[in-house]
Amino acid sequence: MRLGGFFSAATRDDLERVADRLDCYGLAAIPAPGGYHEWPDAECSAYGEEASRLDIVIGECGYWANLLVRDGETRATRINDIRARLAKAEVLGCGSVVSLVGSAHPSGGAAAPDAYNYSDACKDEFREIVLRILDGLSLDRTKYIIEPWHNTFFYKPADIAEFIDRVDHPAFGLHLDLMNMISQETFYDTTGLARETFALLSDHVASVHLKDAQFDASHHWVKWDEVDIGDGVMDYEAYLTGLAELDEDMPCYCEHMSEEREYALNFARLHHLAKGAGVAFRRRAAVA
Repeated sequence: MRLGGFFSAATRDDLERVADRLDCYGLAAIPAPGGYHEWPDAECSAYGEEASRLDIVIGECGYWANLLVRDGETRATRINDIRARLAKAEVLGCGSVVSLVGSAHPSGGAAAPDAYNYSDACKDEFREIVLRILDGLSLDRTKYIIEPWHNTFFYKPADIAEFIDRVDHPAFGLHLDLMNMISQETFYDTTGLARETFALLSDHVASVHLKDAQFDASHHWVKWDEVDIGDGVMDYEAYLTGLAELDEDMPCYCEHMSEEREYALNFARLHHLAKGAGVAFRRRAAVA
C-alpha cells in the first residue's frame, strides 16, 4: 500500500520536485493533475512515464458533479465528462476516476439527502448510468469507482457488494473509505465493519481514503465529526492489516485538511499505527 495526500504535481516537470517532498513523509502516491483530461495524449503519456520512473503511483481523479441530477441534458453532459476523464486517465496511467452515486434531491446537490436515494429504483437507475459511462471504453489500467456516502444505498458492505455484482463490469469497483461507511450500528464496532468490508469487497477496491470519526456529545442530536487519525473510533489495526492484503501499490490518501503540518501529523500517526500492526506503507524506490 502507498500513502499519499496534500502533494500533487501539476505538470511532468513538477514530478521530481514533488518526489523529494513525498520522501520527507514516507509517501509514494499522488492524485491525477488538475485538467489532465484536456491534455493531448502525448502529454498524458509523458507524465505517466515520468511518474513511473520516479516510482510514484497516480491513484485517482475525483469527479464530484451530481450524476443523479434530474435534468437529462445535464446528466448526459456529466456522463460524457466522466468518460473523457476515464479515457485520459488510462493514457496517464491513473488507477481510477472516483465519483459519488449522487442524489435525486431537487436542489441538485450530489450529497443532499433524499428518500429515493435508498430505493431499488435508484439502484436500477444508477446501474444504467454506470453502464453508460463504461460503454465502449477500453480500460486496462483505470477503473471507474464509487466512494461510499451516507446519503445513498452505497455505504453498507453487503449493499455495495450486491450493486457491484449487478453492474458486473471489470472496470467498475469501489473507492474504499471506511469512515464514510460507518452507521449507528457500526460506530462502536469498526473492527467488525472492516472485517466484513474486506471479506466482501477486497477484490473490488482500487483506491482508499484514510480518515477517522468521533462523536460530538456536546451536540443535542447525532453529530459525528471527522478528526485526526487516532483520535476517533476507527480500528486502524483492522483497517491497515486488511489494506496490506490488497495490491502492494494500493494508493491510500489522507484528505480534508488545509495545511501541510496537519497532514504531517496524520502521516506520522499512520506510519506508527502501521508499524504497530506489523505492516508498512511502501516508500519510493531509489531512482538513479
